[in-house]
Amino acid sequence: MGSILFADSGSTKTKWMLHGESDLFLETEGINPMHQDNKQIEAVLVELQKWLNEVPAMVRFYGAGCAEMSSCAELVELLRCYTHCEDVTVESDIIGAARFLFGDNCGIACIIGTGANSILWDGLKVVMNVHAGGFILGDEASGAVLGRRLLSDFVKGLTPEPLNSILRDDYGLNYFNIIERVYRQPLPNRYLASYARLLGEHRDLPYVHEMLVEEFERFFRRNVLQYPDSDVLPIGFVGSIAYHFENELREVACRLGVNVTRILKTPF
Repeated sequence: MGSILFADSGSTKTKWMLHGESDLFLETEGINPMHQDNKQIEAVLVELQKWLNEVPAMVRFYGAGCAEMSSCAELVELLRCYTHCEDVTVESDIIGAARFLFGDNCGIACIIGTGANSILWDGLKVVMNVHAGGFILGDEASGAVLGRRLLSDFVKGLTPEPLNSILRDDYGLNYFNIIERVYRQPLPNRYLASYARLLGEHRDLPYVHEMLVEEFERFFRRNVLQYPDSDVLPIGFVGSIAYHFENELREVACRLGVNVTRILKTPF
């Protein structure tokens, strides 16, 4: 059996693993067919093609925005073209997360990174999915939503010091260039999520801590607690926001009495 090319892709970055006699890794920009056209996706795949030193036997791509096959058919063909592999499957990143978190056991698998999602997993398939909704209608606690809340407060003069000065002086932000970037340029979710790093650097501020615990509680209540037996099933997380803000996430989980088992930055 030849090598297998795995991909775990969010809106911000894609982690590739060529699994063979020895595992090789590559990190590129994210691929999300819901927010990117073929030209943008191909720019990432060109980088992948240059990195690959062999034709993989299989390609298994788990990505954000890949829940519906209608949005995946063109991505399958692009992956076939740039990897020269015919055996290509594309599935949602939440299915990849569930397989890496629980394998053939049941549990509630969650992703909180640039976006957010969750499923009830029975060890083989998705039993139930509370729709993520994207960063406008949902994606509670995601990087995009945290960034949206921060910049929304900034444009209304509600951010405390030192965040207000940092955003104004160090980032050079004002109302007009924020509006330009969010509403008139591509990938606003990725842009908004980039401010999660600033929140991490100032997580000890009461303002930041309150925002984090509010958003994690919203994630649990609006997503996880809707699944049957959510009070007893193991709950696992994948994603940069869940990983870097593990303390705040577990604080909320403890308060709600749910069993968070594993928190991974990436599936592999």
